[in-house]
Amino acid sequence: MKRTSNRIARWLAIALLASAGQAHALGMDVPYESFATAPDVDWIKVCGQWPAPAQPPSEGRGMYRIVHATRYGQSFVYLQWIVRDGNDSASEVHTQSFDAINNDHAEITLTQMHCQPTRRGIRFTARAQSSHDDSVFRITIDAGHKPGEVRFRTTQKR
Repeated sequence: MKRTSNRIARWLAIALLASAGQAHALGMDVPYESFATAPDVDWIKVCGQWPAPAQPPSEGRGMYRIVHATRYGQSFVYLQWIVRDGNDSASEVHTQSFDAINNDHAEITLTQMHCQPTRRGIRFTARAQSSHDDSVFRITIDAGHKPGEVRFRTTQKR
């Protein structure tokens, strides 16, 4: 009886060691597609931080991210409030779209894009050109600390 229990104990120990090797592996290969970005996205800028809510999943801080894409020969721009959880994984809290630009018939192209942190959030500026009438103007987007708090304005260039 004692030999049988010793054999069972050895067999269990071998089985545990064999399965433990898999549990302590280096991990799986994470393919690029796990982080896929639409092929039309041509500019992403992390710009400044905002005081994210203290309750989970955030750690009390977030960051702003500007995403620019080109499709149909025109620009599309989005502003995101992003937080990182305890595992340092990012997730979006809010994405703001801008109707004046992100309309598939707007035919506005953005260049000279800049983003800078401010005391109250961030400021994004860009040179805009409309292919409807070849007008050139500047856009300014001011974003506050509260997700979705934005002010969009344009200024005609002379």
